[in-house]
Amino acid sequence: MRIILITLILIVNLSHPLFAKIASVIGNPISQEIYFEVNKDTMNYPASLTKIMTLYILFDELRLKNIDINDRIYFSKHATYQQPSRLGIAENDFITVDELIDSLIIKSANDAAVAIAEKISGTERKFVLKMNKYAKALKLENTNFANPHGLPNKSNLSTAYDIFKLSSRIIADFPEHLHRFKKTKVKIKGNNYTTHNTLLKKYDHYIGLKTGYTRKSGFQISLLSINGDKYLLGIYFGGNSAKERNNKINFLMNKYTNKGSSKNEEPKKLTIKKENKSSSNYIVQTSSFKKISKSKMHITLLKNKIKILRSFEHQIKKKGRYFISYINVDDHRTAKNLCNEIKLNKLDCLIKTS
Repeated sequence: MRIILITLILIVNLSHPLFAKIASVIGNPISQEIYFEVNKDTMNYPASLTKIMTLYILFDELRLKNIDINDRIYFSKHATYQQPSRLGIAENDFITVDELIDSLIIKSANDAAVAIAEKISGTERKFVLKMNKYAKALKLENTNFANPHGLPNKSNLSTAYDIFKLSSRIIADFPEHLHRFKKTKVKIKGNNYTTHNTLLKKYDHYIGLKTGYTRKSGFQISLLSINGDKYLLGIYFGGNSAKERNNKINFLMNKYTNKGSSKNEEPKKLTIKKENKSSSNYIVQTSSFKKISKSKMHITLLKNKIKILRSFEHQIKKKGRYFISYINVDDHRTAKNLCNEIKLNKLDCLIKTS
């Protein structure tokens, strides 16, 4: 009875006309089935959830090999003049693409967002045009981007449902980068930064795609939950405080946690292209045992714990007295991302050239 009452209070609060900026969508990012929604198509200021699109484009540029994870990103005068939150990198100084990704997710650095926009498109304005082309291609029907970071601009608008669709595409198209959204801290240029998403520190099953806040937008979040084989994505717009936002999204995610992909359902969109063994240049070694049965058991463990690894062919070869399990990939970036994902689960891996 108490749970029903809390649910009714929450829904009434979310739906109240005096709080029209509040909007929420809870659903399955794989099947796109929606379990709960309030004001899902109401246009709001997306604040730093805007950076999800900036990250999507950045990941796509990495996939296309237009940029490299180790490339230097220099900060222009325009980038350094952005309002906080920012890294405070000096004009003409640089960080790597690798560091910049973490700075966008963890620090939500506005200067970094402009720096990568200028790197990819030459100017921030041209990058915004690219953002809106991507929005159209991804069928974000009620979204218009005006900048790469989400600082206040009356033309920078989106909806809870469009952010749900955009976040779903990050999950489906770039699963090799999901481990980054799980990070809670990063060190850049000698400075330590901690995530704004305290839910990540409290619950292991959450992956924090992004948080956001401006005075007009309220406190927002895009949050992914992974429980075994079940994926659940929640979007919340318009919280009056970070605590209120976290409490409400956590309540809703818990309420629908038993929904999502069935245990035996492979999420069709959540795949990485299998690599052709003949063209592979790198080996991700995942185990070394004296008994082949233990190697096979370890492969099963990896697939059960880390869904991304199901999209790759796991092989076993005998080397001396040991049976080695490994995965072939054709570039160092993919090998590194896979190894990072394995290490996040407190398991060992080793990258070698083939």
